[in-house]
Amino acid sequence: MLQLTTNNVGELLVTYESYINASLTMDKTDRELMSTWTAEFQVKQVNVTSHYRLDMTRHREHSYKGKKTNPKWKDCLSLHHTEIKRSKASYFAKESECLTTANSAGKDKVQTIHQMEKEIRKWRKSYRYLSNMCNSNNPNDQDAAGLCLVQNIKRDNYDIVFQRLLLLKLDAIENYLLQLNNALFDLEECLKINLSEFLDKTRNIMTTLNECYDKTNRNKDEK
Repeated sequence: MLQLTTNNVGELLVTYESYINASLTMDKTDRELMSTWTAEFQVKQVNVTSHYRLDMTRHREHSYKGKKTNPKWKDCLSLHHTEIKRSKASYFAKESECLTTANSAGKDKVQTIHQMEKEIRKWRKSYRYLSNMCNSNNPNDQDAAGLCLVQNIKRDNYDIVFQRLLLLKLDAIENYLLQLNNALFDLEECLKINLSEFLDKTRNIMTTLNECYDKTNRNKDEK
C-alpha cells in the first residue's frame, strides 16, 4: 500500500482534480460529438434512401409508361392496376422497415453513455462532499484536510472506480459511432435488396402486361 506523504498527497490531489476537469470536458465534447455524428447519420440516411427511391421511381416509370400513348397498353395497365400499386406499396413498406431498423442503431449505447455520465456526476458529487467534510474537520490545516481526502478516496478505491468509468464512457462513445456506421451499411444493403425485389416484381408484371397487350392485338387482328 502506498505510504502517504505531504508530497504524494499533493500529487494525488492534483491528479483527482485533473480527473474531474477531464470528465467535465468530456461531458461537453462528447455531447457535441454525438450531436454531430447523429446529424451526419441522418443526412446520410436521407441521401441513401433517396438514391434507391429515385432508382425505383425511374425504373417504374420507364417500365409502365413505355407505350403510354397506346390506348391498348393503357387498358392493360388499368386491368393490372392493383398489382402495380401493390408492388409500389410493398417497396415503401419494406423501405420503412429498413429505416426503422437503422434508426434504432446506437440507442442502447446512448443509454449506456447517459448512465456513465450519471455515475461520473455522482462520483464528482461524492468527491466534493468528502473534500468539504475534510476541510470542515480540519479548518486550519490544509495538509491534514488533503490527507483526510486522499485517505477516504483510497479506502473506497474511488480513484480506480472513476478511471474505469471514464474508460467505459470512452469505449461506449467509440461503439456508438461504430454502430451508426454499421447501421448505414446495413441500411444500404436493406434498400438494395428491396430495390432488387421490386425490380423482380416489375419484370413479372411487365411479362403479364406484354402478354395482355399481345393478346389484345391478336384479338383485334382476328376481328
